[in-house]
Order: sequence, then C-alpha cells, then structure tokens
Amino acid sequence: MCRGLILFSIGLLLSPGFMTGQVPSEEDVVDRVMAIVGDSIILRTEIQEELQRMAMSEGVPLPDPGPELDQMMSEVLDQMINRSLVLQEAARDTLIRVNDSEIEDRVVARIDDVAQQFGGQSGLQQALATDGLNLAEYRDLLRTQIRQEQTQQLFLQRTLQNAPTIELSEDDLLTAFQASRAQLQQRPKIITFTQVVLKPTPSEISQQTARSEADSLLGEIQGGSNFEELAQLHSDDIGSAELGGDLGWFRRGMMVTEFDEAAFSMRDGQVSDIVQTEFGYHIIKIERSRAGEKRGRHILVIPEMTETDIQRTRDTASVVLGRVKAGEPMEILFSQYSDEEAPDTLRVPFDQIDQLPPGYGVIATGVGNEVIGPIEYETPRGEIRLAVVKVEEVREAGAYTFEDLRGQVAAQLQEQRQYARILEELRAKTHIEIRE
Repeated sequence: MCRGLILFSIGLLLSPGFMTGQVPSEEDVVDRVMAIVGDSIILRTEIQEELQRMAMSEGVPLPDPGPELDQMMSEVLDQMINRSLVLQEAARDTLIRVNDSEIEDRVVARIDDVAQQFGGQSGLQQALATDGLNLAEYRDLLRTQIRQEQTQQLFLQRTLQNAPTIELSEDDLLTAFQASRAQLQQRPKIITFTQVVLKPTPSEISQQTARSEADSLLGEIQGGSNFEELAQLHSDDIGSAELGGDLGWFRRGMMVTEFDEAAFSMRDGQVSDIVQTEFGYHIIKIERSRAGEKRGRHILVIPEMTETDIQRTRDTASVVLGRVKAGEPMEILFSQYSDEEAPDTLRVPFDQIDQLPPGYGVIATGVGNEVIGPIEYETPRGEIRLAVVKVEEVREAGAYTFEDLRGQVAAQLQEQRQYARILEELRAKTHIEIRE
C-alpha cells in the first residue's frame, strides 16, 4: 500500500532502540539544512536519525560512509520531502480533524508497549534520562508523531477516495505481481462451500399469544400504567429490561427497519402502537429528539420458540438436504429457505475452520461437490440455526497465482499510482530546494 511508503517518525527519540543505539557525535555530524520544502526545512541530522531508526527496526547495521550510504540518505530525504508535502497540504484542509482522545489512547498504549521492552516504567524512565529526556517530554514527542500519522492517514483517505481512476494494463498488473511474489507467503489450504441456513420460527399460536400479551401491555400503558415499570417486569429484551426499556440515543439505521420507521415518525412523549419486527412485538416510547437522533424506551415481547418449532425446521432442513443431493441448484434454495443474515458462500482457510460455529468442523473432511448436514448450531444471541452445506472446492496449499491475487494487486497498484500522482501535483505547486 502506498501509505506504507510514508515514514512516520519525528526522530530517533520516538524509538526505544535509539536510547540504546549508536548516535553520531557532534564531531561526526555537521548539522545543516538539506532541503527546504514550502515553509519547512529538513536537517541532515533528521535524515541520519531516520536512517538509524530504520536500521534498528530491521535489525541491520548501516553501511560505512560511501556511495551506498549516500544513496540511502538520498532515498530517505525524498521520502521525508513527500511526508512534509502531505503534512503541509493536510494542514490546509479544514475538513481534516484528528481525534484528540484517540491520540491520547494511542500515546498511552505505545508508552505501555515501550515500557515493557525496558522492563517497566522505571526502566523506561532510566533509558530516557540517559538521553536527557523525562517521561513528559517523551509523551509530547509521541503525541506529535501520532498526530502526524493520523493527519497523513486522514488526508490520504480523503484524497485517494476522490482521486480519478488510473487505467492499468494487464502488463502493469503482472509486473506488480511478479515484483511482490518473493515476499508472498504460501497460500493456505482453502475450502469453498455454499450453504442454505434455516432459521426456526415460532408457530402461529406462539405468535398470536405474544401479540395478545403485547396488546394487553399497551392497554395498561394507555390506561396510565408506568412504562418503565412494565418494561422491567415484562420486556424480553434482556439488555434494556432492567433499565426500564431504556435504549439511549440512537440514529437512523441503527435499529431494524420496522422499528426505525416507527421511532422516527413519533413525537416526544408519544407511545407507539404494536410494531412487529423479526425479534417480536415492540411498544416504543420516544422521550427526546434532536438532530437525526431519538432517545427512547421499548418493551419487547418475543414469541415462545418451542421444541416442536425447532423440530419442524429440522424436518425442513432434511428436505433441503435431499433436494441438494438430488442436484437442485443452491441458488434456488437460497431464496426459498436461507436466513438473510447468513452468507450464502464462504471461502475459509482450513486452519480457521475452528472459528466457524460449532458443528462446522465436519466440513474439514469434505471433498468437492459433497453435501453435508444438516449442521445445527447456535448464534451469538443463542438462537438455533440449521445449515445444509455443499463443498464446492477444496484447494490444496501452494504458491499464490496471479489470478488468486489479481484483485488485490489491482487495488494496491491503483492506490500507489494515485498517490504518486498526488505527490507529483504537490511537488509542482510547492517550492522545493535540495541542498548538496
């Protein structure tokens, strides 16, 4: 990715390796301006510090003074110029706002991580003192670095999102793939399967009983009963019942469609009629409104799911299993039976099969065109599901091919080319003076 080309650093002091590494002495280094970029300068010591940091992070020594080191300094200078260009342009973008609280969280996390490398806070403070720093100064340096990182990231996200598409030839993609091939790991063994996932539904009698209970509760509310107390006593929403049905503030799109439409059509203080969703029957009360948001409560009555209902779904799943084995297209069965929340097709590395719901482990022994199931499992909400699975392909581990990664290569190359064009435009409109 092009973002990886940008070196996020404000000097060696931000790396624990600096505190124990070899720092050029004043006799060895003549600090001078190496480049002027717009309204900023880049010093020779900044380039040397960046090189030292890179060498430490990669665990390799820098070459002795000579053509090789000079070339490396030239490349780092070019990268630092790019970084400066981006930061200056981002500073002029009034829509870019970094999150101060997020910066502080990242500063704390990074200090904790560095402290562990030095055996704790006291070890870190001792190392800092060796270089004439205290923890507060180090924290300020980190804060500056992380702010720069976030600023650059936000700028590139905005700019690349709006950048015009650059046409890429097949040769471009092949060349990029070949260039990265040496760094690619082996492709893992992968299984691709399609599935029909069936969701048990309550019987008509359970639906009617739940609706009658909801109607009764609504009648009590309309008769003057306290909404919060009724929610605490009768709501089946475990998450909000103890809070009197309180849902807090929510925006459009945060709730299921039927709930959303009802809530955002209501006035403050209003209580809804019965609203039916996939979860059951709701009574909604809106307490406050503000721009694009509502604050409200609800009472949820969930129709009882009986063992008979689940068994009925098991029987249906067995019918689906027979139809798949008979060669009926999965696409037809998706539309007739499958739960909309479940993906129809999955490609899973074999070493990640255990991350699927319990029961899916049986697909590890599957072969192409094999039909497996029904697999019965529970969702994170504790709801029963039954899956009929067809193994489409089992692909053994091996080297990635161009076709495997074509989409990724195209996306990365597109971003790199767009980034290069952005830098070219910034360089064209910014005064840059490189001094030998």
